[in-house]
Amino acid sequence: MTSSGLDRRRLLLGGLGAASLPLVAAACSRDDDAPTTEFANAPIGDAPAARNVRDFGATGDGTTDDTAAIARAFEGLDRPTAVYLPTGTYRVTSWPTMPDYATLSGDGADVTTVLYEQNGTLIELRDKQRVNFRRLGFFLTGPTATGIVLAGCFRCSFDSVTVRGNHSSSTFPQFVEQRGIVLSDNTGGTTFTNCDINNFGVGLTTRTIQNYVTASKFTSNRVGVLGTGGDFTAGLALTNVEFVSDNNRDTTDKHLLVDGPANDCWLINVWFEGSDVAVSVGAPDVGGPSQFGMVNCKVAARTTCIELRYCRQPYLANVILDPDPDSTPAELVIDPVHTPTGTAINLISGSDDDVDFSAFPPDWTVIGRGAAAGATYTGTVVARATGDDDLLRTERDGRTTAVVRPDGTWVSDDPGAGVVLKDSDGGYWRLVVGTDGALRTDSLGRTRP
Repeated sequence: MTSSGLDRRRLLLGGLGAASLPLVAAACSRDDDAPTTEFANAPIGDAPAARNVRDFGATGDGTTDDTAAIARAFEGLDRPTAVYLPTGTYRVTSWPTMPDYATLSGDGADVTTVLYEQNGTLIELRDKQRVNFRRLGFFLTGPTATGIVLAGCFRCSFDSVTVRGNHSSSTFPQFVEQRGIVLSDNTGGTTFTNCDINNFGVGLTTRTIQNYVTASKFTSNRVGVLGTGGDFTAGLALTNVEFVSDNNRDTTDKHLLVDGPANDCWLINVWFEGSDVAVSVGAPDVGGPSQFGMVNCKVAARTTCIELRYCRQPYLANVILDPDPDSTPAELVIDPVHTPTGTAINLISGSDDDVDFSAFPPDWTVIGRGAAAGATYTGTVVARATGDDDLLRTERDGRTTAVVRPDGTWVSDDPGAGVVLKDSDGGYWRLVVGTDGALRTDSLGRTRP
C-alpha cells in the first residue's frame, strides 16, 4: 500500500470513527447553520407544482412525529407529482403509498433527513413505475429495520440519496439484521447515482435482473451488496463505485457476495478496501452467476481479495490485488471444479508483479505482462517475425532451449532435447546428433517424455 493510500485510509477511518456513535444526535437535531434556501416549486407545463410537506403540517424538527402530515401530502395524487421535503429531520413511524411517476425530493442528502426509529420496512413500492428519490437521506435506528423495498417495480431511480443504518464495529452484532435497500420480484432498470448506503447488515440486496449503481459508495456495511434468490435472477452492474470500511473484523465481512445462482454481474472501475473477503462469487454445489466480470478494479482485503466459488464465464481484466494493513490475504481463490474456465488479463499483485499463474485452473486463459497461460487455439495459427528476430522461442529456467527462425529453421540448443518420435509399437525414440554430425536414435521406452 502506498503512503498516499495510507493517508487516504487514515482520513477515511477518522471520519468513520467520528460518525459511528453520534449518528442519532446528528439525525435528530436541526443545524442552525444549514442552508435554508428551498428549491423552487414552479410547475412545468400542465404538471402540478411540488407539494411542500410543510404546507401539510410537517415540522422537520426531528422531534415531532411527521407521519400524518407527510401522508396528507400524498393524498389524492393521480398524476406525476413531486413531493418536497425542505431542510430538516422528519421523524416518521410509517410511509404513505407513492403513486407511479412520483418524485420525492429534498434540499440535499445531508440536510433533509427522514428518521425511522421503528423495525419493519419504511418504504415499500410494489408494481410501481418511475418513482424517483432525489437529494435526501434516510436514517434507520431499529435493529431489524429495512429502508426501502422495491418489488415488481420498473425504472425507479435514486439520485444523491443517502440511506444509513446503525451497524458498526462498536454496535456489532446488534444491527446486523438491518437492510438498506431490497430489490425483488423482477424489479428492473432501477438506477442509483451519487448515492451512499452505509452502516447496514446488508446495504443493497438484489434478487432481480438488471439494475445499475454508478458513482456511489458503500461504507461500513457488514455485507455491502448481496446477490441472492437462487433462481438465476440476481444481477447488477456497478460502475465507478467504492466499497470501504475500517479494519475491524466486526464491521465488514464481505463487500460483494453472490450466494448462489444469479444473472450477469459486472463491475467496472470499482474500489474495495476494508473487509475479510472483498468479493465472493457463487456457492459450490449450489450455483453462481451466468456471467461475472471485473474491469479496472482495485481490490484489497484482509483474508481473501477475490474468491470464485461457482461461476460461469468469469472475466477479470486490469485488476489490482492488494492487502489491507497488517494483512496477507490470498489474492485469488478459484474453485477448479465449479469455475473450470475463465479469462484473466493483466491481474497485478500488490506483493509481486503478476498474480502467479498457478492460482488459475489449467483451462483458464491468462495473459500477464509478457506472458500467457492456458490459451487454446482453434484453426490455423500464424506467427510473423519482425526483422531477424526468432519466430518462436522456448525457454526453461531463463535459458533458451529451442527456437524457430524466420525462415522456418528449427534449432535445438539442448543436446539432450531434439525430435522425439513414436514407433508403431508404442515406443519413443530420440534423434541424437554426434560430434561428427552423424545421426543415431536413443530409445526412451514407452514413457512419453
